[in-house]
Amino acid sequence: MFCIPIISRDNPEALQKMAVAEPLADILEIRLDAMEKFDLHEIIKAASKPVLVTYRSRREGGKGNADPKIHTDYILTAIQEGADLVDVELSLPRKWQEKILDGRGRSEIIISVHIKDGTPSRQDLEKIFRDCADTHSDIVKIVTRAETWADNLRVLELIPKAHDLGIKIIAFCMGPMGKISRIVSHLMGGYLTFASFESGEESAAGQIPIKQMREIIDILQSNSSATKAQRHKEEVSILKLYQKKKNQ
Repeated sequence: MFCIPIISRDNPEALQKMAVAEPLADILEIRLDAMEKFDLHEIIKAASKPVLVTYRSRREGGKGNADPKIHTDYILTAIQEGADLVDVELSLPRKWQEKILDGRGRSEIIISVHIKDGTPSRQDLEKIFRDCADTHSDIVKIVTRAETWADNLRVLELIPKAHDLGIKIIAFCMGPMGKISRIVSHLMGGYLTFASFESGEESAAGQIPIKQMREIIDILQSNSSATKAQRHKEEVSILKLYQKKKNQ
């Protein structure tokens, strides 16, 4: 699936960008950390596609500087307003993580780790993956910054490991050298990948505009029986999210 981040200062700008992005996206990500003010009820109600709500902290590459309690309140509000998915950083203190997990309602929880200054060793990545899996969230997200081509390979290796355990995973690298992993993670069956709705609207380094991303993937997927099966799996996942949204 393709997730398009919406980077805006306020609701009017968010709604305007959502209208442009929705025809191109499977999921819209609302980045609260980029907003000066917001009304989640209006945003989520207006969305015709499933919504992922994220408050990315500065330590993990975002703009958020709220304390853990306020951070948690934002995510719980998103759940109460009917967000289809919410992002919870593994670095959020455990008691606040548990408060969100206990109050998840119908929202799916993505437990996330973003390492913005490089890529750990294979052993350290596997430990991070285990720590994420131990939270019993719905989806694991591990993103690092690629400084070498080999960094991409280490992160992408997590995808088949997660599949073997029946865990949904988002795993790729940021940065110019990480662009290829954003494409390959989709081909390998990562739960979703992120793409900007146009150049200049990236929420992280290395994001590719959605139209270019789809063109590249269509070329790579053409006439492949394996990717047809993956497309079917994606369609089922999207349908489930839509059905949940419709029933809220």
